[in-house]
Amino acid sequence: MEKILVVDDEPGILELCRKVLVREKYIVFLVSSGEEALKLIPEGMFDLVLTDLKLGELSGLDIITNIKSLYPNTEVLVMTGQATIETAIECLKRGAYDYITKPFNIYELVDSVKKALDHAQLKRKENISREIIYFYKHSQEVTKQLTEENLANLVLESAIKGLKCDSGSIFVFKRDENKLFPLAIVGPVADKGIDDGGKILSWVAEKKEPLLIQNGLDNLPQFKDLPKRKEIVSSMVVPLIDQGMILGVLSLNRFVQGTKYQFNSHDLESLQTFAFHATMMLSATRHNQALRELDKLKSEFVAKVSHELRTPLMAISGAVELLQSYMSGSTSKKTDDIMELMARNTVRMNYLINEVLNFSTMEAKQSKLSLLKFSLRKLMDETVSDFAFKAKEKGISLGFENIDKTEEIMMTADREKVKQILSNLLANAVTFTPKKGWVRLGYRLENKDSVLITVADSGIGIPEDKQKNIFDQFYQVDGSMSREYPGFGLGLSIVRSSVLAHNGKIWVESMPGKGAKFFVVLPLKTVEEKKI
Repeated sequence: MEKILVVDDEPGILELCRKVLVREKYIVFLVSSGEEALKLIPEGMFDLVLTDLKLGELSGLDIITNIKSLYPNTEVLVMTGQATIETAIECLKRGAYDYITKPFNIYELVDSVKKALDHAQLKRKENISREIIYFYKHSQEVTKQLTEENLANLVLESAIKGLKCDSGSIFVFKRDENKLFPLAIVGPVADKGIDDGGKILSWVAEKKEPLLIQNGLDNLPQFKDLPKRKEIVSSMVVPLIDQGMILGVLSLNRFVQGTKYQFNSHDLESLQTFAFHATMMLSATRHNQALRELDKLKSEFVAKVSHELRTPLMAISGAVELLQSYMSGSTSKKTDDIMELMARNTVRMNYLINEVLNFSTMEAKQSKLSLLKFSLRKLMDETVSDFAFKAKEKGISLGFENIDKTEEIMMTADREKVKQILSNLLANAVTFTPKKGWVRLGYRLENKDSVLITVADSGIGIPEDKQKNIFDQFYQVDGSMSREYPGFGLGLSIVRSSVLAHNGKIWVESMPGKGAKFFVVLPLKTVEEKKI
């Protein structure tokens, strides 16, 4: 319920206001002088002051000035029997919401009071909404780094600004230790929170209930044994609750040497709204951090297992080659077939392990680019020569299309990643192109800032309904084909990651039985994003 202070030196006006406003369910206090009003306001923290303009030594204008300088969240409504344009303008300039002219009827009084209180509530909501929008806008930059501490500091700074506070803190609850620990602290607040023993914060975390602290701890008998912090005028403490579980505690303070005026129930309501949004962002950041750590463990595990498999595989491969050399021409066809089977499958296993290792390396270093200037044509020639032998074995024509050999295109990019893009696309093209087919590379300047690279083949093609998924990790167009064509479905995923790391684009055009053509657009000069 809103609290209203009525200031007037006419007993009849005071009594009328009391009766009318109590009937409207407001809490009403009455004083007959400006001096009494200014003494009572710090203790009562009123939502509205209804004051006469003519009060003797301390006028209604003086009351407006004092209230708006010390307690800006309190609205002021002026009552006057001598209303002029000049006095009205002066009242509004000093911060009054409006004025009503004496004599007034009760309906006019109730209507003016409701409008003033609604205005105050809208101002509070607008203020906190503005900070929540600011918080969401800037939290996107913070969550890119997935640092809970940075996000918590942004939450705290936005709450302090939005609710006009002097300090604050966010403590997170660690379930394994069953304790609260500081995550973010802004302003002159003790490391242990608003009370030396942390009992208030712990109470809020345990009960999952907010606290509004005014006049020390006088309004909270459960903390009567705690020493008061006299420098604090008022505090609010709210729990951060995620799906019924306590995530942490957010507290804000106003100081005697700072903001000076107390929080009220409306401030607490605004902070709870803000805390709801902050909890969602903190929870999402924590979840994303856990996913990143899980991905890191997965990549480390894959890399370690792949390395461990490589050693015995090399031994097996070497042994098979020695056996083939030693037994060449002296064994039966059946034995030769078995040896060929062993050799072919050791090559297949080696291909698979290398693909997994490339993938894990890409994941570990995907955010890092080693930028240097190089010739795209020379890199393409180098990559084509890497696949010349394999293409010749299958009778595939491998070369370039529509390229002006005199045109030199220089790029500033990660040369190894660009080669990885070309190599993986060529490897796929040669693998999925039948004997006597063809594979062609091409490139041209797309505009002054980018180059278009193409890899086309006369292979088996890709169904249209599968094309949107081919860049996903571990995706294969047809699982049954994995027996004929080795791989885990990681090659194109690696290609996409490398293209995106350069702020490029990739897509495919294909029809089953009519080959495929991959298009890659890369900037001629890649600028690595600076980490904030």
